[in-house]
Amino acid sequence: MTDLKKKMNNCFITKDYKLFTKTKGNRPINLAHVEKIKKAIARKDLKLPILVTKKMHIRDGHHTFQARMELGLEIYCIVLDSDDAFDMALLNSNRSSWSYSDYLNFFCTYQKKNYMTLRSKINEYNMPIQETICIFVKQIRLGKNHMEDFKNGEFKIPDGATFYFDRIAREIKDINNILDETKKIKRGFVRAYLVAVKCPNWNFLRFKGAMKSRGSKVLGAESTEEYITQFQNIFNSGLKSDKKIKLTRFFEDKDYEGKEAIN
Repeated sequence: MTDLKKKMNNCFITKDYKLFTKTKGNRPINLAHVEKIKKAIARKDLKLPILVTKKMHIRDGHHTFQARMELGLEIYCIVLDSDDAFDMALLNSNRSSWSYSDYLNFFCTYQKKNYMTLRSKINEYNMPIQETICIFVKQIRLGKNHMEDFKNGEFKIPDGATFYFDRIAREIKDINNILDETKKIKRGFVRAYLVAVKCPNWNFLRFKGAMKSRGSKVLGAESTEEYITQFQNIFNSGLKSDKKIKLTRFFEDKDYEGKEAIN
C-alpha cells in the first residue's frame, strides 16, 4: 500500500437519499437483483460506491443505491467530473449487465435519430435487434466495431441503407409469414437469409414459391447452419443442376464476405 500516494477527494458518504436522482433512460429496476444485493450486504457489507455526477445524478449503481436505501444504510458515492448522461452507456459497454435492448431504449430516450429509426424498424418487422443492425450495415454478424459504436451511442445508418433494409426485411417477413406469421423471426433464420441473398443463382420469387409447398422442412431449424441447409434443399427441389444454388458451400467458404445482395 506504500505506493498509493494520491488520496481521492471525490468520495462521499451520506444517508440523505433525497440528494440522488436516477438517470433518465436507465433500464427499469430489477427487484430480484435488488434482493440479491441486499442478501450479499447482509453477509458482508463491502460498502461499494455508486458513481454520480456533480448534480448527484446516478450514472452507475442504481441497484446498489436501491438496496442500501431499502436497508437504511449509508450511500457511498464517487463524484465524476463529467455530467454527460451518455457516460452511463459508456460505463456499461465494458460489462455484460446491459442488453442490446437496454442500450436501444436508453438512446431512444434521448431522441437519437438513428436509434429511433432502428427501433421503429424492429417493431415494424418484428425483427431481432442485432440482426436489424446487420441488415442496415450489410453484415451477416456484427463486428466488434459495430457493437462498440452501438453501445457508445455512435450507431449510424448508412446513406441509402433504409431502402435496402426495407427490401430485405419485407422478403424475410414474407417467408416467415408462410411458416407462421404469429412467431417472432428467429436470429438464425435472418442470418441464413442474409447469406442466401448474396449467393449466385439466388432468386427470391423462386424461393418464396418453393417455401409454400416445402416450408415445413425449416420449422425444426434453430442455428444459422441448419437454416442454410434447409434453404438450399427447398430452393433446389425440382431444379436442373445448372439452376441449383450451392448455398452450404457458399456459407462454409465464407464467399458471402464482401459481396452485395442479388437484386
